Amino acid sequence: LWGSHPILALDVWEHSYYHDYGPARGDFVSAFFEVVDWDEPAARYDQAVELFE
Repeated sequence: LWGSHPILALDVWEHSYYHDYGPARGDFVSAFFEVVDWDEPAARYDQAVELFE
């Protein structure tokens, strides 16, 4: 999206997960959220809020 400021991205095209998870996209998404370092997206969110408020 033009003008957007991504805070956390998750690629769900088949090339990103199919080798390890096969057609189980939901398992891939669940595993992704288990390994996210939530301090990083929180810091990015704070930066975005500072820039655009």
